[in-house]
Amino acid sequence: MGSSIHSNSGRLADYARKTGFAFLVTQILVARSVSALDGGTLQVSTYNGWQAFEVITQGDNPSGDGVGHSMPSTFDGAGAFLVNSSTIRIQVNHETSDASVSDVDVNVANLRAAIYNMINAGNTGDVSFVVAARQAYDRWSSNGGSSWTNTSNTSNTSFSRFCSSQAYAPNTFGDNRGFVDQIYITGEEVSSGRLFALDSANRDLYQLSGVAGSAPDGIGGMSYDSWENAALIDTGETEHVAIVLSPDGGSQDMKLYIGVKGLDASGNASNSFLARNGLAYGSWYYLNASYPSLGNTNSGLFDTSASGALTSSKLEDIDTSPSSPTEVVLADQNSGVFNLNFSLVFNSGFDATSSSFTVTKISNESGSSGSLDSPDNIDWTAATTLNGVDYPDGIIFVNEDNSSGEIWHMNPDGGNKLRIGKTNVNAESTGIFDISELVGYAPGSIMVSNNQGSPSSMTVMINPDATLSDNP
Repeated sequence: MGSSIHSNSGRLADYARKTGFAFLVTQILVARSVSALDGGTLQVSTYNGWQAFEVITQGDNPSGDGVGHSMPSTFDGAGAFLVNSSTIRIQVNHETSDASVSDVDVNVANLRAAIYNMINAGNTGDVSFVVAARQAYDRWSSNGGSSWTNTSNTSNTSFSRFCSSQAYAPNTFGDNRGFVDQIYITGEEVSSGRLFALDSANRDLYQLSGVAGSAPDGIGGMSYDSWENAALIDTGETEHVAIVLSPDGGSQDMKLYIGVKGLDASGNASNSFLARNGLAYGSWYYLNASYPSLGNTNSGLFDTSASGALTSSKLEDIDTSPSSPTEVVLADQNSGVFNLNFSLVFNSGFDATSSSFTVTKISNESGSSGSLDSPDNIDWTAATTLNGVDYPDGIIFVNEDNSSGEIWHMNPDGGNKLRIGKTNVNAESTGIFDISELVGYAPGSIMVSNNQGSPSSMTVMINPDATLSDNP
């Protein structure tokens, strides 16, 4: 592992010279004093050569941003996108009884400097990189945008337990395939909870459950449930979106939502935010299948009856493979980790009868520390090459929902499991996602993971094989 770090340091220095980021090489490489922001007190322990530093912690209120937003507790799902060439916006849920979502703005160049310093000297070099924090939305609508409630804090909202989440890029899978706007999807993990979509550019939060209109076939609209997460998959065409829905509790049944793009809740042509993204008019189906044993595969189909649905009491997080976006990884806290591979057929509309999927078990749930236990939040990276080693199907990262809060990575077939960290606060690790490409690294190099407990915090984790991108 040591040789990998030394080799990577050479690549970093060479990259800094070639791209003019000379300040990265000359940063002061000294240990910073303890603080909550920008590399303060570390809330995780790392293993197998991984390194880490903190981003922001509950109660932190970055100075100078003119907002006055102290970070709420209980960090959970998170995602990020590039606002412009100098700013990454990280969106993070707070799974509290009075829930919210926060924006954390990070300076790209300074974060890269902190990563460089950590690799070379084991500390961030006293680099300040968090520039702002605030609530992620200015208003919300319970009726598809017909009326709005302005809000800057939780004093006039009643959201509850925002759990996992996903940040989706415009044209997610190609020109007009997937969503067409930058969208953050999250839901309430409570009985009859609501699913929400955040228009990240305009800072508008839309309720989807009970609001989306009823398209023909399937079960109309968007349901209420105890939502864990939603994974967008590639339909292979431009007229629909397909979203795999995972409820933790509630119905306990996996679902597939099919939305028609360009139609409002009444089925009329529209270019509103919800309509153009296929979130105003749609229907959903149960995933009819059963779990196989480890290493085996079962076939499944789509149905409007709950009888035979893929059911479990602890369906947890789901994430789509960026390199094969009809495949989804599912973490089941009580049963293990599974691959869902979808074959969706569209003939003017969704052809449920001709469509199908498979479910393969790739990892057991161990029931003990020191091995993958209680899998919860999960992330599947794009195909990558790290320090000369190819990962053609990407890498899967898994958080544990238990007091040790271990963090693991493995190959998409379940092989090569490796523990890379654990929380120091006797609480679950959560909200893991890959930030590598936003800071100029190959996928799987630089991760962000949250922890709950006290204090709840957000952590950057650095792979010992972190590799700079050819196209930073």
